[in-house]
Amino acid sequence: LRTEIKKEYAEWKKSPARLPAFMTKRMNISDSASEIQVTAYDNIKATKAELPDMHGWTCVAGIDYSKITDFASVVLHFRQGDVRYDIGHSWLCAKSTDIPRMKCPWKEWAQNGRLTVVDDVEINPHYITDWLKDAKKNYNIRALAIDDFRFALLAGALEDIGFDCKARKNLKMVRPSDIMRVAPVIDSLFANHNLVWGDAPEMRWATNNTKLIRYGRNLGQSDDADLGNFVYGKIEGKSRKTDPFMAFVAAMAIEDKIIERKSTPQVDVIMY
Repeated sequence: LRTEIKKEYAEWKKSPARLPAFMTKRMNISDSASEIQVTAYDNIKATKAELPDMHGWTCVAGIDYSKITDFASVVLHFRQGDVRYDIGHSWLCAKSTDIPRMKCPWKEWAQNGRLTVVDDVEINPHYITDWLKDAKKNYNIRALAIDDFRFALLAGALEDIGFDCKARKNLKMVRPSDIMRVAPVIDSLFANHNLVWGDAPEMRWATNNTKLIRYGRNLGQSDDADLGNFVYGKIEGKSRKTDPFMAFVAAMAIEDKIIERKSTPQVDVIMY
């Protein structure tokens, strides 16, 4: 038992989220942490590595489109071995009431092409589908994922560019169970520095505002059951967003659709 507890303690120190019940069950200390950051900031910074030339690669896409009058993001997700690569874009509605509270250089991001400011009362779905349509010219997008509750906002526009749930079966509506399934994988990717996002400040900004939420718990109630399952939520709900990160999470839910690019073996040729 001592050996087992020492092993659990070592794992808990690396990531408290992996063993949320350790302090309560082993140390007899009440777990009062209400917010668990998705990962350490050093792991987020490590995503700033150069992206390879992925022209022609197979990928999947994820969309987060919480409010048509606020913010929206799309991410193209690639995989090569243990490493994942992501390319994304975001849209900000110029009429959003949250803009005065947003403490980020969003104007600079817009100038650098990372963000499009939509000067309208809402972010029309065609901004997103037009971006995906252009992306299909350079990448093989095999499937797309979107939050179950946001699907109705984009269903028609996505069908126009070749994504639907019934005929082509290349569109998935992401549910909490899908997020719970990929959350440990995402945790491992961060811990092992196997995520590469390139120059994507809005992705790191959104990730740094994301927290883990224990799913299916009634804290302090008699039916409280710690199942070790997590979904994601916002640390700060108004001045910071999580859309770019949640678009990445949606894409992670369908990354099994990716056909990895196989490298061409080096062959020596001898001429006679």
